[in-house]
Amino acid sequence: MPAPAAQPGLAYHQVDVFSAIPYQGNGLAVFPAGGALSERQMLAITQELKQFESIFLERPDDSNVVQARIFTVEEELPFAGHPVLGASAVLHQVVRREDDQAEWLFRLGAREVRVTTWLMPHGYRASMDQGAAQCSPALGGAEEAPFLAALGLTREDRHPDLPLQTVSTGLPYLIVPLRQGIERARITHPQFGELLASVGAKFVYVLDPATPEGRTWDNAGLLEDVATGSAAGPAGAYLVQHAVRPEEHTIAIQQGARAGRPCQLRVRVRREAGALLVEVEGDVVLIGQGTLTRLPAP
Repeated sequence: MPAPAAQPGLAYHQVDVFSAIPYQGNGLAVFPAGGALSERQMLAITQELKQFESIFLERPDDSNVVQARIFTVEEELPFAGHPVLGASAVLHQVVRREDDQAEWLFRLGAREVRVTTWLMPHGYRASMDQGAAQCSPALGGAEEAPFLAALGLTREDRHPDLPLQTVSTGLPYLIVPLRQGIERARITHPQFGELLASVGAKFVYVLDPATPEGRTWDNAGLLEDVATGSAAGPAGAYLVQHAVRPEEHTIAIQQGARAGRPCQLRVRVRREAGALLVEVEGDVVLIGQGTLTRLPAP
């Protein structure tokens, strides 16, 4: 039998985001030249590598403008934080290696995200402008009960002075503030995604405002995300909106330690013309490089 025909290799970079320590933070596969792949190929590659998310890039004119698509093992996402930050660090390494600072404009479908990267002793620091937070009306007491039960929590666990509320900076999260029990929280509802959709949310973010510490999972409750940039922005806006944290101060949100991957997500929120404008920053460590020598069928 003849050997299969060789295919061009597809290079990728493995990085850890939201930690300055290798093999902590949130792992990510970045494909700097993956923009020509089909949706099916991108999904299959993400499933093969078993990353929480992978990001596929294209720079059509070799400028600082980047077309990007983000995939989980289940679906394409319109926005996610740690892939954008991780990809910007890889681009800095690949095309702006001699510069201490670089600026990037990521285009994710119809959305644009501006990112700044800085060269650091451990690797890179990256900050993205998530824009204005969209805050839905707070849930009432009767509306809260199904969500607390679906997370294995009781009314005594919720924070007494803060509401459950859906907040978005590109991906809507239901913020569930707790005064206790964050270590016990888990998804127990068999149709949790549908329950979240009833209040305009895509995912949940359980938040201890005192630390602050956050936790989130895929909607089946099978996999805990160790660092969620798309949730940290809404969480920061929520904390400022409800006067738990001051404006224009760095809010260091802890996440991932309970899953064995400690992370720190830094958020700054400022008010402008009545809007809450959000920036999310994190450290990025480049772990290594690889090449896919065979690609999925398109």
